[in-house]
This record gives sequence, structure tokens and C-alpha cells, in this order.
Amino acid sequence: MTQILYGKPARDYFGQVLKERVKKLRQLPSLAIIQIGRKPESNSYIQSKIKFGREIGVFVDHITLDQSVTESEVVEKIKELNEDDKVDGIIVQLPIPANLSKQKIIDTITVEKDVDGLTFANVARRSKSLKEAITPATARGVMELLKFYKIEVKGKKAAVLGRSELAGHPIAEALSSSGAKVTICHSHTYNEEEITKKSDIVVVAIGKPKFVTDKFFTAGKNQTVIDVGINVTSTPDGSPKLLEEVSGKKFVGDVDFEKVSPIVGAVSPVPGGVGQMTVLGLFENLIDCVQKNG
Repeated sequence: MTQILYGKPARDYFGQVLKERVKKLRQLPSLAIIQIGRKPESNSYIQSKIKFGREIGVFVDHITLDQSVTESEVVEKIKELNEDDKVDGIIVQLPIPANLSKQKIIDTITVEKDVDGLTFANVARRSKSLKEAITPATARGVMELLKFYKIEVKGKKAAVLGRSELAGHPIAEALSSSGAKVTICHSHTYNEEEITKKSDIVVVAIGKPKFVTDKFFTAGKNQTVIDVGINVTSTPDGSPKLLEEVSGKKFVGDVDFEKVSPIVGAVSPVPGGVGQMTVLGLFENLIDCVQKNG
């Protein structure tokens, strides 16, 4: 019978561990979230971070900047937060307006406070396998999900579909660091179905609703499928919202859950899977930074 890899039990378990770590700190940890504009999706994601922070004893400072803000104004705000000893971590809520340079703004965050792990300095640290490197939140959440459900990574064949700097690439790095033999598939990979059929673990982060079907897997191989995709399709039926959901939206993953779940060993749902873990990963990074810098 297929195991469904729900994120909430894992998030609750590791959240409690995180809460105990916070209690042992000398002062209340603080996370600054910079939001440019007021996109409804961003508002919802930020509220979920504020809520989780409150649950584990972390102060979250939600800083909103107008949509018309200039790049230099954003940079100056980040520099101000870099110098503030009361701020332990800084993130810029993505996406940001297209007229602003995303990487320039992110790279303004000092590496000691880069809890999203997206600055060039942190990317360089990960490429050198330095222990102080920060793993981006989604990748860390994926690894924690596998850990919670006791899914072995070391020595396994893993395929990662997608190579974005936010998800696919760091997930591949994290799997490789844990001893998996990783193959990254992207839009120019001609034999991705052949690769995924031979893989023990398949992670999908391509942003295409229900793109991955049963054709990508081998029945009876007991494969593990992690669906990172969050795609808006239509208005939902008014059912209760999970942590990663947005009011008035319905989400589906990159994996066709109905077709894939009967033939694999384990699969994460959307919503209710990796999205539950990404916020956890962010706050794990924050507390790591507090302890390293403290």
C-alpha cells in the first residue's frame, strides 16, 4: 500500500524540537521579512511564517515596502537590518517587481543573516561543501520529510526534475551531500522518463501542473516521489486551509497524484506535503544562524 508523506506530522515533530532549541537561547530570536508590494499569495505565505514563528517562540518583523520602491531604497533597508544586532535573519519575500534586480537585492543580505541561503556567498559555500553553508528552506524541508518517514537516501539513485536556484538545484545538492547518486533532469533532458523509472527517489520541481504521470515510474519498484510543485488551477470549494494554501486558490502539484500514487511506494501530496516543511526549514536555518553567530 502506498505511503502518503504528509508534511504536517513531520513539521509538528521537528517544530517541537525547534521550540526546545529556542527555549535554550539567551534571547528571543528575530526574523525580518521584507515584502515589496501586497500580492495576496505573498501575504498568505508571510502570515504562515509569522504564525509558525509565534508557535516556536520567534519574533517575526514583517516589513512592507511600496510596490514603487526603488532598488536603492530596498538595498538601504537591508543594510540597516544587517547592522541591527537584534535581527538574526533576513529574507526578501519572492517574487519582487520585475524592475528590481532580485539577485542584487538578495546579495545585499549579509551571509550571517541569509537564512534563505540564496545569496551568492551561500551558494559558493555550498559548492565547497562548507559546514557553515545554509541550505535553502525548500531543500531542507524535503530532506526533513525524508528523514521523518525514515526513507534512506545514502546509496540510492535520485532524480531531480527541475534545476531552479530556489528548489531543484539545492535539493539535488542536499541529496548528493547525503550520499545519493543524483541526476538532474531539465527541459533539455531527452530521456527523463528512462531516468526516473530507474530511480529510487524522484523529486519534481518544475512548475507544470500534473506533468509527471505514471509513465515516469516502474510499478513494483517501491519508488519514493516528492512533489515540490505548487500550481494554482482554480477556486477551491471552501475547505479548510493548510499552512501553504492561499485563500481563494486551489493548488495542484507537478505530479498527477491520482495516476502516480497507486504504483509507487511513497508520495507527498499537494497541498499538505513539502509546503508544510518549507516554513520549518526556514526557521531551522534561522536558529542555526543564531547559534553559529551567538
